[in-house]
Amino acid sequence: MTWPSRLFVLLLPFAAVACAASSTPRMRVARDLGCTAEQTTVARIDHHKWQVTGCGRTATYVCTYPVRDCWREGEIHAVGSAPASRPAP
Repeated sequence: MTWPSRLFVLLLPFAAVACAASSTPRMRVARDLGCTAEQTTVARIDHHKWQVTGCGRTATYVCTYPVRDCWREGEIHAVGSAPASRPAP
């Protein structure tokens, strides 16, 4: 086995893990708010909606179930300025 082949075989698992970790919904949402995933808190609004808060900002996200992908619903707001979100009656 050549040197480049060995290097590729050794680094491939690390690259796969790094790509998977950087593409998780929580990581993408955290980047929207300008945070790391560890700096965010999540509160469930209803079955598919989540309120995510971090770094002085908050936004509502709609996620597939089980959570594999999320997209923002509306704008990102400063904490305290966002309209209160409530579950539908």
